[in-house]
Amino acid sequence: KGRRGVEEIIVNGLVVRETDIGDYDKLLTVVTNELGKIYVTGKGVKSLKSKHMPTTQPYTYNTYVLKKRKYYYIADSELKEAFYGIRTDLDALALAAYVCDICCDLSVEGSADVPLLRLTLNALYALSEGKYSKAAVKAAFELKALALSGLCPDLVACCRCGKYEGSTMYLDVMNGRIVCPDCRGDYEREKRNSDEDETADIYLKILPDVLEAMRYIVYSDQRKMLAFSLNSESLEELSYVCEKYLVNQIEHSYSSLDFYKKITEQGG
Repeated sequence: KGRRGVEEIIVNGLVVRETDIGDYDKLLTVVTNELGKIYVTGKGVKSLKSKHMPTTQPYTYNTYVLKKRKYYYIADSELKEAFYGIRTDLDALALAAYVCDICCDLSVEGSADVPLLRLTLNALYALSEGKYSKAAVKAAFELKALALSGLCPDLVACCRCGKYEGSTMYLDVMNGRIVCPDCRGDYEREKRNSDEDETADIYLKILPDVLEAMRYIVYSDQRKMLAFSLNSESLEELSYVCEKYLVNQIEHSYSSLDFYKKITEQGG
């Protein structure tokens, strides 16, 4: 504890969202190694004179000394990583916002999820360095983040017959599994002949190289998850499939995703 019995804690965290409060203050959403997702007030941090201005910018990773009465507020801070490369590339900055939105949604208050935070930091680093295509970073992050959060689709084999590969497989988005064309047909015939509720099924076609990349992303160490290679058409399919699956699992889309798509369609 600090002076006068005020609780004091040191955390390492990523600023995933910010909300302006008046002319000079901010409310930060920070995903930390120690406490999971927390909300931190930054007094006067929008002022150019504030020493905490660099450590209260979105998508920066920092060490904070926090104090708490009714809420956390910044007593001291140190910048650990600013990911400067994303701030000179509008496409990368927009994708960073989307990545951090997902991290924010999947993080839990009071429950640290170090693998998810590390994944998010790795994705921001990849965007900052620019060594991988943004489409690859986007797709890999979407799928790996779901996998770490227990929402991973079963990609091992057809859920019905156990077939491992073929010229085409389908991702059963609603049920989080893959199915071969024959078994998909069987499911649809059985559903038509049953009294089950008419719910809309979503099947996404997956070609072999895309399925192989998805398996690699899910089952590889996250530090190596971008070490796959696809042609531009297959990479576009991978991005589409991973995005559709994530939006279905989280049950809403993101304005940051819409903005990213808009500027990429316009060529940045």
